[in-house]
Amino acid sequence: MFKVWFVFLVFYNISLLAVGEFIILDSSKNEGKIIQSKLKYNSIINTDKDIMYVLDKSKFKASITINNNSYILKVEPFTNGNTLALVYLTLKQHFPNAFVLQNTKPIIKDRIVNVYKEIEPKEEEVDNTMWTALFGLAIIGILFMFLSSDQIRRLKEKHEKMKAKHQYLEDRQHEVLSSMGENIHTIAKETMSHTNILADKVKETSLEEDVRKVIYNENELLDMTGDLIKFLRLKSKKVTISNEVFNFNNVLNELSGLLSNSHKKRDIELIFDIDKDVPRYMFSDSLHLGQILTNLLEYIIQNTQTTEIKVSVVVLSSLTEGLKIQFHIEADMKIENKDTLFKSYYDEHTRSYVGLGLFVAKELTLLMDGELIIDEVDEYEDYLLLTIPIEEKNKDKRKYRLPNKGLVGKKMLIVDSSDNSAIAIEKLFTYFKADVTILSPNQFNQRMPDFSKYEIIVLSDVLFEANIFRALKSIKAHTNIKVISLANLFNTYQMTPNNIIDITMKKPLTQEYVFDTLIQLYEVNDTNKENNQNINLLATYIGDFPTVENISLDDFARFRGSHILIVEDNRINQKVVLSMFGHSNMKLSIANNGQEALDFLEDNSDSVNFVFMDINMPVMDGFVATEKIRENRKFDNIPIVSLTALISEHEIQKMFDVGMNGYLSKPVKIEKLYSALNSFLQKDKFVDIEETNKSYVPIDLYGLNVEEGLSHTKNSTIFYQEILREFLDAYSDSDKVFERLVKEERFGQVKMLCLDMKGLTGTIGAKEMHIVINEIYQYIIYHKPEVIHSYIPKYKKELDKLKKSIDIYLSV
Repeated sequence: MFKVWFVFLVFYNISLLAVGEFIILDSSKNEGKIIQSKLKYNSIINTDKDIMYVLDKSKFKASITINNNSYILKVEPFTNGNTLALVYLTLKQHFPNAFVLQNTKPIIKDRIVNVYKEIEPKEEEVDNTMWTALFGLAIIGILFMFLSSDQIRRLKEKHEKMKAKHQYLEDRQHEVLSSMGENIHTIAKETMSHTNILADKVKETSLEEDVRKVIYNENELLDMTGDLIKFLRLKSKKVTISNEVFNFNNVLNELSGLLSNSHKKRDIELIFDIDKDVPRYMFSDSLHLGQILTNLLEYIIQNTQTTEIKVSVVVLSSLTEGLKIQFHIEADMKIENKDTLFKSYYDEHTRSYVGLGLFVAKELTLLMDGELIIDEVDEYEDYLLLTIPIEEKNKDKRKYRLPNKGLVGKKMLIVDSSDNSAIAIEKLFTYFKADVTILSPNQFNQRMPDFSKYEIIVLSDVLFEANIFRALKSIKAHTNIKVISLANLFNTYQMTPNNIIDITMKKPLTQEYVFDTLIQLYEVNDTNKENNQNINLLATYIGDFPTVENISLDDFARFRGSHILIVEDNRINQKVVLSMFGHSNMKLSIANNGQEALDFLEDNSDSVNFVFMDINMPVMDGFVATEKIRENRKFDNIPIVSLTALISEHEIQKMFDVGMNGYLSKPVKIEKLYSALNSFLQKDKFVDIEETNKSYVPIDLYGLNVEEGLSHTKNSTIFYQEILREFLDAYSDSDKVFERLVKEERFGQVKMLCLDMKGLTGTIGAKEMHIVINEIYQYIIYHKPEVIHSYIPKYKKELDKLKKSIDIYLSV
């Protein structure tokens, strides 16, 4: 009897010593079955947004343990009852045998058996104690049932609390699109609010901060609209990979230009460490490669405090897999949320979408048959590794050939503020057999080197002090030494003009940048360049175009009748420019690369009045296209203005060298766009095309609130129409998908469909469809599948009405 009560006391003490709660999902003597259950669990937590949200905050995880020859899958630890209730109720849908225990030890009932075996009585005592033991075990069983029922009661209480809070959680922690509409609307309202504040303050104080806030909100709104279109195109599988020849340097230059525009004044050192075998011209999708790299670097800049980002670029060669280009992105950071990094959710506190850019980057990488992973440097640092298949074009042994041998093998001194940057720059110059010496800033400041030993001096701009200028001036008086100042594209520091520095190079540098600089330093004659400058008889705007205040989209009607050719390979950027022209009644044509532009001009040379030219394009970039246009005298009177993210002095000078008349940096503002047109186009030269009344006429469109939908795209009709078309492509047959999923009782997939549709219908102003989707979603949450079946005809009916209204609107 004593031994039985000892068993009871052991059990009782174990229950009292419980320090946490955990969920038992499954148990089996078959290890393979439990491994499959864990894989199922991993799939659930990677798709269920509620669990992903609490996982980020609670860090619970599933593990397999062995107890009494059985494999057990358990989830732990939980220190918060609400978290436990939410996770348990969600997992219970997928693991019917799941239950909760209040112990961090192995399963209690197994421990009772084990303890009882340890105090097994001697053979002669069995008859005397058997019935007593059975009676004791019965008491323990009753106690266990009592504890279990008490646990269930407490769990139900937690469930009730979670039901009250669940909608609050759902509205804020689901798929990106489920809150896209609401937050675009919020940002638009905030923009209007700050615009009003701006008007109130105009006579009172400095407007710098308010202007900055308005511009930030406008850019954020535009970015989200573009992301929405990209998301829809991915959903409808309309994003296609266009493999074409492109100049890799242009991708890197545009990447650095876009980032510096977004993060001006940030203390960032961006380094391109490019291997000598990386091709100058390659065959892949330059547009999507650039977008992937931009999104990855944006994530690093926005989510770390790093001051140095190093992008190492190498080429991998394999007989079986061909060539691949690999980007090793390192920034002294530790990535905590590796499992969910390429997922996306909306962070209400920061009012920003976390992971949206990385989600797009991952999807595009997969479409390009590439790989995007997180790798580990050590326990304190991770890096991103992007690998994309490519083909090399123009397979010359020397990818960059200097025009004469005198430019090869120069003796150089490099002193940069960053050791990694100095090494990367050395690699670029040694491609041309330069004999490079590197000094650190400390070494340089402690003892000034003998400059006369070198032909080219490359110094960080912050090192140019009075004594350095004096020494260089003395050397330059009797030698042909060249001096290069290294500036940072992200820094606004401007050095005082002087006649000592020959060229300023803005980091990050590329191989072509160094190639062009060596030629420019020694003024190698370029007859084509001279001819181009003679042919370009139109005005050239070296700096900004004249400022024209208070421009609205309606003002572009001044140029009605003119024919504008827009040369741009990015579809979203095409839409941005088109939307800025509004209803001006200009004739607008699009070319997707420089070759298309040349072909179009050959067929329409008499009608085109103006060309907006992108630089970074496949097949033929903007530099080559402009150069070829200027070779043809019949195009002498057509102004060419670049729309570009390339903003370094080197790139700008190159634009004018090939014959451009000016440049506009991205993102383009309507005042600058108007000013560029106004500088070259005269109204009396054009014949008005017949005006048509394109103003919006109110139509009774059931289920489509156009005014609300337009408000989410900053009243851009072009963007709104594009989103509606993409919506139809992606979800016009979703009623059939919904019906099939419901009949097959695949309610997890129904939930994901609802998450997408909730955000989309809210964004486009489809209120009635939004209500239906929300009702279905609520029934999924509260496990009423029998009700969801009745929504099959209702879903179809509302979707048909919505599609009809969209078709009517698009046809008006």
